[in-house]
Amino acid sequence: MSQVEIPPWTPPWRVVVCDRVIRVSAAHVRGEDGWECPTQIAVKARPAVQVDREPSLRPTYPPFHSFALGLARDAAYSVTASGTDPEVALDRVCASASGEVADAARSVAREALQGYLIVLARLRDAGTLPSETVVREFFAADEVDVRVEWSAWGLLHVSRDGADREYHVLTWEQAGTRRRDPAYLAVYARVAADAIMKQEGSLWRERWPAAPAQPGPAQRVRVREIGVLDATDALLLDISADEARERFAGVVAERVQVLGGGATNPGTRCASCAVRYECPGPARMPGVLGVAGPALWTRGLSPGDLTTARTCTWQVHLERELSLPRARRETTEAMIRGTHLHSWLEHAHARLVPCSLDDLPLPGEGLGDVAELLGWDEPSYAALRPFLLQHIAACPLSRDDAVAVYPEQSLTAWDTDVDVVMSTRADLVVDTPSGWVVRETKSVAVHHEMPQTAADVFERYPQVALTLCLLADGLDPVTGGVAVDPRPARVEVEILRPDGHEVRGFHTGDPEAVLIARASIAEAVDTILYSPPEPTVGRHCSWCPVSRWCAAYRASSGPSGAEAVEDDVEVQGAERPRMSLLAYAESVTVEIESDIPF
Repeated sequence: MSQVEIPPWTPPWRVVVCDRVIRVSAAHVRGEDGWECPTQIAVKARPAVQVDREPSLRPTYPPFHSFALGLARDAAYSVTASGTDPEVALDRVCASASGEVADAARSVAREALQGYLIVLARLRDAGTLPSETVVREFFAADEVDVRVEWSAWGLLHVSRDGADREYHVLTWEQAGTRRRDPAYLAVYARVAADAIMKQEGSLWRERWPAAPAQPGPAQRVRVREIGVLDATDALLLDISADEARERFAGVVAERVQVLGGGATNPGTRCASCAVRYECPGPARMPGVLGVAGPALWTRGLSPGDLTTARTCTWQVHLERELSLPRARRETTEAMIRGTHLHSWLEHAHARLVPCSLDDLPLPGEGLGDVAELLGWDEPSYAALRPFLLQHIAACPLSRDDAVAVYPEQSLTAWDTDVDVVMSTRADLVVDTPSGWVVRETKSVAVHHEMPQTAADVFERYPQVALTLCLLADGLDPVTGGVAVDPRPARVEVEILRPDGHEVRGFHTGDPEAVLIARASIAEAVDTILYSPPEPTVGRHCSWCPVSRWCAAYRASSGPSGAEAVEDDVEVQGAERPRMSLLAYAESVTVEIESDIPF
């Protein structure tokens, strides 16, 4: 088996190198370029390289544990490795967790543990998995110029003779529906094939020593994904141990280049990054959010969190702070319309040419290049074409002074005064000689849903308010840096209807617009930071992706709960601004969860 060459990384800040060891997790080579940060991965892969930081800089962390799937995994490990009673195992894991384990997180972990044990029993009953297996902490290792340790998160089951090995990749639900990169699976297979049992009590920042006893030689390795909340399983890989070794280097070589760092990808994940104080990635913009007084710990927030906070701060707590799994809700017509229109415009603008009637043939005469590329069918195209026709007259690429355009541009800033990292993604950034133009495009079905005042726009679309504040304070939307002398900028929101369109624009040179935008952002951020999260039960709970874990919602939806919730919303909904509810309904989308955050 050929060795995989790990690219070198030179930290751009002072460090103390305690040992020459690189630890590559399968999660490091997932190939999710859109959100992963090469610098953060380079740091995580070198546990023995520590920042030489000023003692006065003390990173703050949340007081609660925020990885319920990790609790379930550790409890399952205790059950399978030691035969511990499941409830006892979960109690011990929660008691030893870093940070307080909230009741909701414990409930999720308990349900996940039960789901895993159900799948385990099913696999053993079917003879797919040996009735007796050894479960321990395993890794693989290469000794090159430095020691390279390969790790994979989950549970590795090894038959008593060592020949048969099955790695269980844990996900929340719907096992097998999420694409797994070949390099990701190759690391799991390699660790299974060359598993070294780790000595108990090994420390994370030191090279892992091997235990005295080791399993016999492997013959067959499997990688199986298990959905712990719905007790689903899917076989992802089933190969010989020799094949796992032979394929490993060729599959993984390209993906490990990310361990060379060299680039940053700022986002809300910066709030929990171990080198956030040293990293130049997130733009430092003190005061940009208009909130006074620091948070108790570094937070990462998005415009969607601000929308949610106006409706229910408890949802922000469950979803953002505890990272509980989101339900895969049925999509509404408005959600489907918004997603499809967004995809069409993203691909159309990526061509760097104005949208035109040639892109939108009459129904029955074709779909157009963009719609065909996206795989639309005739009914979908016919339903969405009226909205897209309205866009043609307002397409920002139609202007004759566009120097460059940047679709889907991420904007991130760290307000160091309040210790909050805010991130949003602009649909389109246009560079012109007179300054920046940032465009957000939204759709509404009927005219009465249109926001009227600037305050309405900022409440309905908080990403517009945030973008205006960021650019007014000097953020460069392309480089991510902060300019001493900010360029003029205009933030636009294009609102499409089937029978018309409107473009609202806000200039960074308009102090009143910037003030209204900053006040809108500050109000929601202030609610999240300084008011204890409390559940607000109402009709919106049926849309909430984490209502399953909300005790207040469950209490209100007992035998006559549906009626109770509907009655309650008439009171609470009447007190809540219409724009907040519309914004909330639009923001509740289902995203693929990130199961393994390291």
